[in-house]
Amino acid sequence: MAGAVAPFKPITGMLRRGLILDLSIALGLGFTFGNAFWYGYHMPRTNARDAHYKKLEEQRAARQGN
Repeated sequence: MAGAVAPFKPITGMLRRGLILDLSIALGLGFTFGNAFWYGYHMPRTNARDAHYKKLEEQRAARQGN
């Protein structure tokens, strides 16, 4: 058994390549979906909220005559 040759090639380097690919995909998707959330949901909601409070402040100022 000491001189037996395995019928398949050793897996050297596969873990490292797979890890780099998995990390690249995870970071890429995380960045993509993070930006999609930030600019597709968070910023429009924030701008709508700010516009609402600006309108209320303008109405309040108009009632007070400022």
